[in-house]
Amino acid sequence: MQTKLDGITLHVEPDNCPPHPRTDCDHLGTLLGWHRRYNFSDNCKYPTSADFWESEEAKNIYVKLPVYLLDHSGLSLSTTDFHDEWDSGLLGLIFCTKEQAEKWFGYLPDEQVVKEQLRGEIELYNDYLNGSWYEFYIEGLNGEIEDSCGGFYQDKGFSDLLGDMKDYVEPKYHPLFDKLAAQAESKAYM
Repeated sequence: MQTKLDGITLHVEPDNCPPHPRTDCDHLGTLLGWHRRYNFSDNCKYPTSADFWESEEAKNIYVKLPVYLLDHSGLSLSTTDFHDEWDSGLLGLIFCTKEQAEKWFGYLPDEQVVKEQLRGEIELYNDYLNGSWYEFYIEGLNGEIEDSCGGFYQDKGFSDLLGDMKDYVEPKYHPLFDKLAAQAESKAYM
């Protein structure tokens, strides 16, 4: 998607190299999964789930949630069952210990608070797998790139995404983002 104003062009596109939510970002939970074709785990040292459940690490779990995988025309992760007997199933789990929770929050929160954080981490990973990250670049009068930035996560509407991007540029470029937001709203983009 793009818009032009006074010869300057703003381009907003899917980010082809967004930050990986498990390796490039901080996270509370430890994700373990066992799949014959994919590796979603955070440095899993357990060849099977049975090996994990027999470990000392498993005995120290404070909160855990199941993680399901849907593998059909793309990959999707969720902490709730997809109810698709052909293309989905239990992948593994995401968990944290009391020590991890205390370090993350600064105190030991209620289990529900931790579960919400872990659900959010799987939702973020799912969005990463399914292209909810964007980048922009601003093309000048002579085709040169005047500004660019990527790694913007769309967790709300497209106008909110553009607002987040607008915060990263000089005020002289703000009208480009405003124009694109108005165009998107009139065409009901994203």
